Amino acid sequence: MKKFFSVMPLQRPDFLKKFEYLPTGNSALYMAEGTRFPILTAVNAYVARGEEFRFIVVMTENAFCRANCETLKEDLAELCAKKGVVCPRGVEVVTVQEDESVTAHVATFQRLIDFAEDDDEIFACMTFGTKPLSTALIMAVQYAYRIKKNASISCVVYGQITRSEQGEKAHIYDMTALIQLDEIVRVLAEQGVADPKRVIDGILAL
Repeated sequence: MKKFFSVMPLQRPDFLKKFEYLPTGNSALYMAEGTRFPILTAVNAYVARGEEFRFIVVMTENAFCRANCETLKEDLAELCAKKGVVCPRGVEVVTVQEDESVTAHVATFQRLIDFAEDDDEIFACMTFGTKPLSTALIMAVQYAYRIKKNASISCVVYGQITRSEQGEKAHIYDMTALIQLDEIVRVLAEQGVADPKRVIDGILAL
């Protein structure tokens, strides 16, 4: 099943604005109507009419995140209705405490890998959350790919807002190749390749 993983934004709800994200590296991610949550660009791009999927979000336990979660639920329901797609369980929330300790993030990783199953097609967003929390999310995605039978990572996105005197611009980046590069490095190391940099340079030159 297609599964989408994200982290709830920590911004004040009134700061969480809808943007028209311009895609870099993957034109399918364009959403003309814009969104507050970059992961929805992947839902819009990859879920076909009539198809079911799951949507999992990690949420820090505080008032801002709880309010943003309600907005996410509304936006996801609106997108599902517009595209004719089905998310039968709605937004599945993994609640975590405001704790940046290693122990806390290991616990988050353990809770996220419980969602991983054979034949999963995985999508993730690394935009929001603290750096350690985003790392735990990506680790869980990689776990699913490495451990579960026929699991795949189809798209990892990152939403960027740039601000200048001319105003604000939003870009959505397809970061999947970066995750794949990490996997290639791991395999090269396991195989004891004598000159891994040469191999990587060859792959990047393709």
